[in-house]
Amino acid sequence: MPLNRVINNPDHVVEDMLAGWLLAHADTVAATDNPRVLRRRAAPEAGKVGVVTGGGSGHEPAFLGYLGDGLLDAVAIGEIFSSPTARSFMDAIRAADGGAGVACLYGNYAGDNMNVQLAIRMAEREGITVQTVVANDDVASAPRGDEGRRRGVAGEILMWKVGAAKAAQGGSLAEVIAVARKAIEHTRSVGIGLSACVIPAVGKANFTIEAGSMEMGIGHHGEPGVAVCATANAAQMAQKMLDMVLPDLPFGAGDRVAVLVSGLGATPLMEQYILYAEVARRLQAAGITVAFNRVGNLFTSLEMMGVTLTLMKLDDELQACLGAPCQSVGLALRPSGSAPQPSAALVPHPPAGLPVAGAAMRQQAGLAATGPAAKPQPGTARRVQGPALDMARCGALVRELIDTICAHRQYLSEIDGLIGDGDHGINMSKGFAGCGERLDRLGEAEALHLPKALEQLSQALMDDIGGSMGPLYGRFFMGFVSTLEHHAQLDAALFGQALAAAVANVQAMGNAQPGDKTLIDTLVPACAAYRQALEEGRDFAQALDAMRDAAEAGKESTRALQARVGRSARLGARSIGVLDAGASSCFLILQSMARSLQRQLSA
Repeated sequence: MPLNRVINNPDHVVEDMLAGWLLAHADTVAATDNPRVLRRRAAPEAGKVGVVTGGGSGHEPAFLGYLGDGLLDAVAIGEIFSSPTARSFMDAIRAADGGAGVACLYGNYAGDNMNVQLAIRMAEREGITVQTVVANDDVASAPRGDEGRRRGVAGEILMWKVGAAKAAQGGSLAEVIAVARKAIEHTRSVGIGLSACVIPAVGKANFTIEAGSMEMGIGHHGEPGVAVCATANAAQMAQKMLDMVLPDLPFGAGDRVAVLVSGLGATPLMEQYILYAEVARRLQAAGITVAFNRVGNLFTSLEMMGVTLTLMKLDDELQACLGAPCQSVGLALRPSGSAPQPSAALVPHPPAGLPVAGAAMRQQAGLAATGPAAKPQPGTARRVQGPALDMARCGALVRELIDTICAHRQYLSEIDGLIGDGDHGINMSKGFAGCGERLDRLGEAEALHLPKALEQLSQALMDDIGGSMGPLYGRFFMGFVSTLEHHAQLDAALFGQALAAAVANVQAMGNAQPGDKTLIDTLVPACAAYRQALEEGRDFAQALDAMRDAAEAGKESTRALQARVGRSARLGARSIGVLDAGASSCFLILQSMARSLQRQLSA
């Protein structure tokens, strides 16, 4: 059913939005070689600390709306509600680097954490010093004392403003990081949701808020809050929000604060100002002085109805940084007595082609395999045991993987929508389809070479998916590549080594364990079952059957588990009773690999 939305292709809303953004704001921002990275026009500046961030689309004006003089130097842009890729974070770091180091200030989400860490490894190889501060201002997402699990929400804006002001004043990287960390440590936020939002490519809301109800503590991606209650009036909303925020730092009489009230996308400005008035009156009555404030659609969630409240406790340094001049789409502060001056116009860079392939790309991304499979040197002899396949002719496996994931796009998104964003199938399908385009450009002979085809798949997932699945599956398939690439024949033993290396890569990156309700619950039993089948003397095809059956059982086991890592972990017991989307896509991948190899073995 067509959506009543102002869009063209639902799968290309981010690309189409960026085209319009660049045309509308050419005085403030510029393109880079990476179409998913924008920079402020004057960046980079020699000798100045670069300040970057990144995040999913759908929150505009965050993140790219805070690019500008006195604010962010570069921003990496992800799919809707999904982390940018490691490549995009790295390109943002390059675009901001003026030789004094780069501060990466971003929100506390699993995908962002993974991709930023990969980007930092790349930056180290290029001699760029990167330090980070992770925002965790959402009081509803974890209890006091467990701040490390809290999400970053609208408080990120204040962190960017303060850190960027220090950089613009000539502060060192250490000084920028210190003041940005102080900013987020002094900041608390909470949200109220009044209606759901719809990711265009999904076509329907993945959660509901009943009429007459409101959800306290809702997240910017629609993550469930801490309570659903009857819709209150603005005065009662303000009191409920302050009751959650004020005791958490705590804030008290005599404090100076900055206050942000942000709509979530569909809340009229009239109503935002009504809420602000109620908040301001209560703060004044509590002896708290509002020294800085902003009201508006500052950090949204597509067309969600609702509001967020953010408070920062100020000292002289934080207040001075907040008041420093800046110019961006989302926030503009004029220097005292003068109008802001736009930066000199620069010619945007043309979009770049595909990244460099091969071993150099793997080294840059830090994707060397880990685990039990030792990588042989070229020319190393290996005795093949039992039925085997010609490595140069079994790359059709990758085409079948692409077809499998694309065919299950809606299924995977529907599973994800029950306890997540509802975009898992969309993003996976986009990444796998992108691999198909890469294989087309390789030519038939190289596309049929299994390690080469798998390497293209790994690179496509790393470059195009983002979130946590991009780096996790990118490393998974790179484990196969690193094990298989120097061999001519694929037999049961070699496949087992490659599978073990792939699983070890994923475990090393995600730190999840069996029972945490992740793709590890599919991968670990599948790898163990395959190994046991070989030890029992079963042949290649039979071992693949054992792998597939264990993978299915592992996937099904996640239904009864409570999520312990990732975004859905914040749901607690509410995550029980639903399949994990990552475990489900992992089963489909292993099942498709088993079928393809068995078909080729029997040919």
